[in-house]
Amino acid sequence: MHQLPIDSTRPEIVAALRNGPRALIAAPTGSGKSTRVPGMALEAHPEAGQVVVLEPRRLAARLLARWVASELGEPVGRTVGYEVRQDRQISAETRIRYVTEGVLLRQMLDRADLPGVGTVILDEFHERHLDGDLGLARLLHLQRTTRPDLRLVVMSATLDLGRLERHLAPCERVTSEGRTFPVEIAYAGPGRADDLEARAADAVAAHLDPGRPGHVLVFMPGGREIGRTIRALEDCGVTRTHAVLPLHGDLPPEAQDLAVSGDLSAPRVIVATNVAETSITIPGVHTVVDSGRVRRAAYDPRRGINTLWIEEISQASADQRAGRAGRTGPGRCIRLWAEASHAARPAHDVPEVLRLDLAEAWLMLLAGGVERPEDLPWLDAPAPDHVERARSLLTDLGAVDRKGRLTEMGRRMARFPLHPRFSRMLLAAEPFGCVRQACRAAAVAQGRRVWQRTGNREVRDQRDLLFGDRVESDFLVHLRAMNY
Repeated sequence: MHQLPIDSTRPEIVAALRNGPRALIAAPTGSGKSTRVPGMALEAHPEAGQVVVLEPRRLAARLLARWVASELGEPVGRTVGYEVRQDRQISAETRIRYVTEGVLLRQMLDRADLPGVGTVILDEFHERHLDGDLGLARLLHLQRTTRPDLRLVVMSATLDLGRLERHLAPCERVTSEGRTFPVEIAYAGPGRADDLEARAADAVAAHLDPGRPGHVLVFMPGGREIGRTIRALEDCGVTRTHAVLPLHGDLPPEAQDLAVSGDLSAPRVIVATNVAETSITIPGVHTVVDSGRVRRAAYDPRRGINTLWIEEISQASADQRAGRAGRTGPGRCIRLWAEASHAARPAHDVPEVLRLDLAEAWLMLLAGGVERPEDLPWLDAPAPDHVERARSLLTDLGAVDRKGRLTEMGRRMARFPLHPRFSRMLLAAEPFGCVRQACRAAAVAQGRRVWQRTGNREVRDQRDLLFGDRVESDFLVHLRAMNY
């Protein structure tokens, strides 16, 4: 087993895990905390029960479990396993279980006290996803009530650690320095938003050194932009010397594995979403091309649900992305924006708990036995008007009564991993015998477009080909297209 920077602090981490109920581990991305600390937790309390590691993304949970299992010389699913939505590899022998934050919260609907779990590790907490904040608040409450024996570990790369330490007090804190090399930062200057993919491809082609071993990592907001960037790289001739691979959460596992493999003999250009920013480390990256954009969830007041928007990343995210080029040697990062505008970007991302719709989270807490979710020990308490908006919607949907208490309808709604609007729609469809159609309607409302694109132009003639000129509703057209 090769040495990682986090290994030098192993005695301090094991001692911290033995000395108190909570520990805070501050270590930069790439230091090895996600793969090594769970084993240290087992070493500290070998008889305390399972170690559960919360990851913000399915891709990270699956890849980390496979990596740790391979270091033990075992197949995934024995000592080390993972559990994400629609995919799990665990057994009665599993002692370390990597799961997504949402999976654990849903499991707590039936097993609120987490029987058989000795330690919960919240990884990459600096990303401040809603499920991460919700998980920490719920676990602290559990620890202070019915599970004082439960141990919590929070791991973070970039965050206000002093504030987090005070929130977790009493808390043991361990800091590990990463092994990084200098990264040269260059700014390509401003450009048109609709030309982002071509500019990224030009930057890759301009800085490509076919004789240099290692890889180039390109950050794009989402799958659509990744596809366009790959086509632009093909047009630039990059594919003659480098394999060009996508990396995002919707890819099949074998495609994800190919993009993150440690093979340095074949140089690659990996075009990824922010899943490669902190959750996983791609070995051998010497150049990063950063679009400066991310697809991020935010509340859409017009639709009444959370929607993905493309936004500028924060300075902290930009630093994280640039650092990916300095893990194994000196690197460089080309940012596709102007240096003068960099200081105007926010220092950190706004936590999701302060900007997302809370209706689904509130319903899940109520169904999990938390009578007053606003009284949980939140790191950042939700705004009162956001809480009231969530309560009002749940009342209108029949999930809670006028006093805010969970109804039987609300309990049934909470079983669905959906926004309450959609779970209520599915339940309403049952007596009318149209559940399948309601599922399709929910998919259309939440999912991607069903119309093909040729280049940058949508083929609108498909509507006429399928339905003639009688288009009474875009929504019905999408449903008919799915049926077709």
